Amino acid sequence: MKIRLTDEFVLFGASGDLARNKLIPALFTVFSTGKRARYIGYGRTALTTESFRDIVRTSVLAERPDADLHTLDKFIASWDYCCGGYDEDGISTLPKADKNAFRYYYLSIPSDTSLIRNICDGLKRHGHITRHSVIVLEKPFGSDFASAEALNGILLDHFTEKQLYRIDHYLARDLVQDLLALRFANPIFEQIWNGKYIESISIEIKEEEGIRNRGEYYDRSGAIRDMIQNHALQLLAFSVMRQPKDLTPESIHREKIRVMEHIRLFDTGEEKSIRVGQYKGYTDEPHVAKDSLTETSASLQVGIDLPKWRDVPIRILTGKKLNEKTTDIIVEFRNVGHSLWTKDGCEIMNNQIRINVQPRNEISLRLNSEFDSKLKCAYPTELRFGFADNAFILNKPYENALRDLFERDRSMYIGSKEILAAWRFIDGVIKKIDENRAGMIERY
Repeated sequence: MKIRLTDEFVLFGASGDLARNKLIPALFTVFSTGKRARYIGYGRTALTTESFRDIVRTSVLAERPDADLHTLDKFIASWDYCCGGYDEDGISTLPKADKNAFRYYYLSIPSDTSLIRNICDGLKRHGHITRHSVIVLEKPFGSDFASAEALNGILLDHFTEKQLYRIDHYLARDLVQDLLALRFANPIFEQIWNGKYIESISIEIKEEEGIRNRGEYYDRSGAIRDMIQNHALQLLAFSVMRQPKDLTPESIHREKIRVMEHIRLFDTGEEKSIRVGQYKGYTDEPHVAKDSLTETSASLQVGIDLPKWRDVPIRILTGKKLNEKTTDIIVEFRNVGHSLWTKDGCEIMNNQIRINVQPRNEISLRLNSEFDSKLKCAYPTELRFGFADNAFILNKPYENALRDLFERDRSMYIGSKEILAAWRFIDGVIKKIDENRAGMIERY
């Protein structure tokens, strides 16, 4: 007789900001759909289980003031708290998993290699790792190729690749997941989604705020490591990859790896392939060096060295303190050349698909279809599908990620090979910048 496994969820860093503001409310949402588990909060902060349960209640109600109180009480009662250090001795205080439990270890902690090694060693030493265990990590996954490779080595000493869930919350956004459906569930796009018909692609991740209180981390990282190596390159991979054989994690990861391994800088001779900037006042931010040359914005012009995309420039832009907060994928189609409406006063424009990942959550298609019968002109107009107009189908990224986690679906999590391929490319970009960083930084 097959024994049904129960779920146990161990949240390291349970009293931290990410856990309070994002993870605990998202876990409650998943719990509300019927996915129940035993939860253990683990942290260095000295708390009793009762005082931690108060934190759980406050966290959920701050995000979900309309929460069903009966369900919330059940959720809160499912939590225990364990105080210990992030080392082998501390983890000795963690309760053993039930023999019929599928246990998740979620590391909501700084992505420090030695810290992760200590936790993994502690879990192994005290018998907490079984074939029914998985571990979840937040980005960054290393700071360069060498550190990412070292981190992978530590993890693979304790877990198999299928037990590793590397989370990028951008990939868990509804619009990113819908990109697969847009491309591969609509045959009208399959024949034209290539360099013969697409003139350019842009990936833009803009933020209005500065670095806030992240100076210590950000000054070591910069915009390229912080946003392009992970979020932007993942969006790019989903935008240009071939249709996978199926929707299994292995097939999706295989196609993304193929893209990552063929990314190159693209130099047209008209536009620089690398531009970096720093917003005014950055060096006055707390924990930032006064002479810092860390970039707070970056623009890369890249290409994909594959036959389908070889001549298509792809612009990746990210930055702090820009004019808006938005994440967009913009696909610009080639002009047909000859047009019946090329006379003066007619505004024929290239067709364009814009996928707004946030904040509008919409897909728009620019067509030339508005017809002026007097001037005999066609003008551009937009067809728009707004997910925000159907808010009931929108989920928050961590809700999607945790739901997939409990289903043991790694499709929208990141594999080790694509991480290493991305870092190999980014290391080359950083090396070029460092050859003349002082001369390249533009103030804005």
